Amino acid sequence: MKIQTILKSTFALFLLMLAFTACDKDDPWAGTFTGEEAAFGFGKARTYVINDKDGNPIEVGVTMDAAAFDNFNNMSGDSDASLDYPTEAGKTPFKHQFMSFAPHGHEPVMIYDVPHFDFHFYMTTEAERLAISPFDTVKAALMPSADYFPAACFQAGLVPQMGVHWINPTSSEFNGAAFTQTFIWGSFDNKVTFLEPMITHQFIKDNPEFLTDIKQPMKYDQPGKYYPTKQGFKHDMSKGEYSFFLSSFVAR
Repeated sequence: MKIQTILKSTFALFLLMLAFTACDKDDPWAGTFTGEEAAFGFGKARTYVINDKDGNPIEVGVTMDAAAFDNFNNMSGDSDASLDYPTEAGKTPFKHQFMSFAPHGHEPVMIYDVPHFDFHFYMTTEAERLAISPFDTVKAALMPSADYFPAACFQAGLVPQMGVHWINPTSSEFNGAAFTQTFIWGSFDNKVTFLEPMITHQFIKDNPEFLTDIKQPMKYDQPGKYYPTKQGFKHDMSKGEYSFFLSSFVAR
């Protein structure tokens, strides 16, 4: 009887220790994970996600090296890269990053015609993005209701291999200030397809780091996913790297 009692007690203690170990163990998605890396300009860029101990997103973004950032001044034409996010970013809606640098800016003139980066955080795959043609007017016209965009946003037309861009007229560049950074939304085929921080080369050079709120919509079309409430960038001088990110995620 004593031996059986001892065995039962030992087994119970083992189960208790196992339970504590399981509770204390971090989620396999916890930590920092790197996604695809590719050439960008004269340097390289890579995607990443930082998750907390429960595997929930803290930050998702793209990092470029100094060779990519600094040497863009020597380029005459636009440069871009398309990079998948790591699997561990799966609790967010983001699947790939389409980033570009426009050394002469783009339309509308007198607003966005200065050297700047466009960081498209896509909620669709690269193949789905590339399939968007200038003739997809029917799918472009299928737009989510206004509740899926921040108040006052209006659509500014279809861009092939990107989607329909939505602009906020309350942004400072439309109200007398020079363009330094702004935030654009995208849609296609009745879905919100991307979030886009757009930032000038000079603004990044003048600021080692930057963080600002993202205006939020009333509805989100992927329930259960974590959506960002802030966006910004940071310069790691020790590594010579620049990271552009979305952060402060909230489950919707």
